[in-house]
Amino acid sequence: MRPNIIFTKLNAELFQFLAEPLPYKTSRFDAFRYLYECQTDNFDVLLKYYINVSFDTTYKQLAIEWGWERKTVISFLRSLQKMGIVEVKRKYRIIYIHILNLACIETEETENNSG
Repeated sequence: MRPNIIFTKLNAELFQFLAEPLPYKTSRFDAFRYLYECQTDNFDVLLKYYINVSFDTTYKQLAIEWGWERKTVISFLRSLQKMGIVEVKRKYRIIYIHILNLACIETEETENNSG
């Protein structure tokens, strides 16, 4: 099995935004990391087809997961969208989130030749 590296291009504006404190248990950074982990759960599709697929959720589900108000979730996602970090599409109550500029590098497995 080959280990792989999944990465995305981030900018200083995003880091400053994520560092701003919120009056909730879950920080903006942790919320973004959660989005990143949800996105990379589709790792096999990304690796096999080099397609960065979105994942689906709801505002309510994210609000419960993060312990935030629904309007805070919406504001957070809109801010990320304005920065060009994510694309969010809504269909009825379901939202589809796609982290932009996500890529995967296949790396060679390191063999242990000590014997």
